[in-house]
Amino acid sequence: MDFEDIHLIRKARRGDYEAFSCIVKNYQNYVYSTIYGILQNRVDAEDVTQETFIKAFQSLKKLQDERAFSTWLIRIAIRTAIDCLKAKQKWPSVELDSEKISTPHDPHPAIDTRMDIERALRELSEEHRIVTILRAVHELEYDEISVLLDIPIGTVRSRVHYARSRLREILKEERGTL
Repeated sequence: MDFEDIHLIRKARRGDYEAFSCIVKNYQNYVYSTIYGILQNRVDAEDVTQETFIKAFQSLKKLQDERAFSTWLIRIAIRTAIDCLKAKQKWPSVELDSEKISTPHDPHPAIDTRMDIERALRELSEEHRIVTILRAVHELEYDEISVLLDIPIGTVRSRVHYARSRLREILKEERGTL
């Protein structure tokens, strides 16, 4: 984290809305990509991203160390995304997310691969999907994930190992049936 971000956080803690707006611009892609990785739904990810920043602004005075802001913020994002998943389990709905519609003969193999991975991620449990996103996409270390999710490091390692194995199986199955 650079000095400019720390300065913006301090200003936002004093109620400066413009400073917080800058923080949102600096971190919204990071937060959104994490949440999307968990929820696998664009509309929900956008809503939860907004909710995350609202919660962060409301709780900013409780932040003890500005240098830990990104970890603190992503923890809020993950918990908010998990709350959204739990709410969706109580109130199931039909998903009409246009990003999940694909054409059978896409000329771009990288797009096909990405869509295969996204489909495979959706088949993982939420616990396995979360650690996979944090490890593979955000490149967090096992100890960082452990602190972030408040679970033992051994649990993180076993979830990442299981998720990788399961993703390999799913992708082999999908490619075997193509």
